[in-house]
Amino acid sequence: MEYHEEPRDRDNTPDVEPEEEYAFLQETLKDEKGKGRISRGMILKYACLGLVFGLAASLGFFALKPWAESRNLDDPDKVTIPEEPPEETEEVSEEINEPQPLTIDNYREMNKALYDVGNETARCVAEVMGAGTEDDWQGTEYDKSGSVSGIIVADNGPELLIFASSRVAADVENIQVKFVDGKTYKAGLKQKDENLGFAVYLVQKNSLSDSTKNRVTVAELGSSAVVSQGDTMIALGSPFGYAGAMGFGVAASSKNTILNPDGEYRLICTDISGAGNGTGALVNINGEIVGMIDQSISEEDSMNLVTGYGISDLKSVIELLSNGTQVPYLGITGVTVTEEIAERQGIPVGVYVQEVQADSPAMAAGIQSGDVIDGIGKEKIMTLSAYHTMLLKQEAGSAIKLQGMRKGADGYVAIDYNVTVGSCN
Repeated sequence: MEYHEEPRDRDNTPDVEPEEEYAFLQETLKDEKGKGRISRGMILKYACLGLVFGLAASLGFFALKPWAESRNLDDPDKVTIPEEPPEETEEVSEEINEPQPLTIDNYREMNKALYDVGNETARCVAEVMGAGTEDDWQGTEYDKSGSVSGIIVADNGPELLIFASSRVAADVENIQVKFVDGKTYKAGLKQKDENLGFAVYLVQKNSLSDSTKNRVTVAELGSSAVVSQGDTMIALGSPFGYAGAMGFGVAASSKNTILNPDGEYRLICTDISGAGNGTGALVNINGEIVGMIDQSISEEDSMNLVTGYGISDLKSVIELLSNGTQVPYLGITGVTVTEEIAERQGIPVGVYVQEVQADSPAMAAGIQSGDVIDGIGKEKIMTLSAYHTMLLKQEAGSAIKLQGMRKGADGYVAIDYNVTVGSCN
């Protein structure tokens, strides 16, 4: 019988291989003497690399900035004026509160509160001035009386857009805009609508100083549809014939309207005394623009009281002009024939044509005074407001078909008109 002895280590312990489940306990020892030490040369190396990288990034930024700005100038964002929410009917409380006596302090606080609202809203007001030549800008040679006050209605990225009277854009070679901080900049004409008498002017944002950028703001457009008689009004701009003015009063009436070719516009009439050439904006106590002052629309007997177009009726025009789009124009002045009037007068329901503008697309299409327009394309037209809304959806230069009724020997007969939409720019 052979006897075999198992090999042993020096400590006489048999060699036994560890089981697999303990393999993770195996370690490899490394020399730790040099760990955590970074040489001075290495620090200087990385510092120099960081400095070179930062310098290269800065140079690249300044080199590419003009190119980026020039690319941005060619691609402005589309301006969209938000639609107004539906009017809400407020519940009238039957509770009667005892009136509290007012003191001088109450009056001062009220005036201070109104001033604060007006002063903050004035950041969106701008003065637009015209000059015959660029040299006229350098002194006081330009016609200050020809300047108008408007509001900043949009920032489309590369441009600030100012909505104001179009009279500055007539027969001038250069246009300037002065902002609330008193600084003046070269401006241009984005688009105008001579039918209504408004225009949108532009100022390149890259020409503005930092102080101007920090001071100006885009106007918040409110709703003139909810303005009621007796509501507090703040007049800003040039309501008294000079820029930078502020006045307080109330809405004397918000139900008057004015007929313009292709539309009817609600007016806000105030008890604020103004100048015959006044322009600017009407503001409510929330700092919202609710009207655009234009004293030329007032009747002679009331031209000394500030009056303006309700902003709600101007929003569609503002959007078109801000995007450089021509405002569609046919040249019809008319009134709505309601069912009640139709039954009483024997006139078809629709838009009764009172007047056709000379040399207008409507005249070229054969539309006459006394005709009744009751359709555009395939859309039925029942009111002047609907006619105006549908017309603004058309494009200048496009051909459309109007449906109407014309009175003949045996009563009204249907008639179609082929019209090429025009513009007044």
